[in-house]
Amino acid sequence: MYTERGIMQYISLLKEPFWYGETNLCQFSDYPCRINGGGVFLCTSGNATITTGLLENVIEQNAEMIILPGTTLCMVSTSENFSVRAFSFSKDLYDKVSLRLGTSFAQYLRDAPIYVYQEEELLANAHTWMNMAELIYKHENDFTVLMQQNFLQNYLLYLFHWCESHIEQRVGRYTRKQERFHQFLSLLDIYCQEHRDVAFYADKLCVTPRYLRLITNECSSFESPKEIIDKRFILEIKVLLQSTELTIQEIAEKLHFPDLSYFGRFFKRHTGLSATEYRKNKFIP
Repeated sequence: MYTERGIMQYISLLKEPFWYGETNLCQFSDYPCRINGGGVFLCTSGNATITTGLLENVIEQNAEMIILPGTTLCMVSTSENFSVRAFSFSKDLYDKVSLRLGTSFAQYLRDAPIYVYQEEELLANAHTWMNMAELIYKHENDFTVLMQQNFLQNYLLYLFHWCESHIEQRVGRYTRKQERFHQFLSLLDIYCQEHRDVAFYADKLCVTPRYLRLITNECSSFESPKEIIDKRFILEIKVLLQSTELTIQEIAEKLHFPDLSYFGRFFKRHTGLSATEYRKNKFIP
């Protein structure tokens, strides 16, 4: 159950173009939520397991997690003392300042969203960025919008410079199949509401459906492309059920199901619950 403070943090984080706060992220613990903007979380105590899309990540004390716009986020488990310093930003703000950084940087952050600071200097730098975010957020003036934009741009440039060698090493370590697999997951984030057929994604990747099956077998514990598509699609349905006021009929239509009955069977086959049961119980992830 949300506290009043948790609800207000949730509203601020999702709605404001720029926000800073200290939170336990309880607002994401009950069900998956698509984040239209982005955020940076610096863990000051405890630990938590957080999924981003289909990937599971563990954040612990002195670790920083970066969430890019469009990410589907859910906190699976957390310690009682889990707490983070955080700032968030809108997609529009991110788009304005990130163009020069390229797609490899964004892909690196999606693939490796968490870094644990072992070096005291780097940890101190991370807190300095949080201090600046707090200052900009809490002290509005005639230049606040420009300050927010410059802050986010400078933060991303700092991060890009620090990560550049890691990006080159990581990209260099990927096999061709691993690169295609990560591209497949990114395409699912973009198109899963509209397309659920394997052929569509194979065509986007310029491979055959048979070769896409070889890729997923090698990179995802022998799951088929269709299993991965359905898993990501179910996550999208959960987001719509729990974070929108759309009726179940409207969700079925939005996701291009031929009728409500088929939608209901599909959801129950994959979750063991009806859509109505899932919507009523907000504590089922």
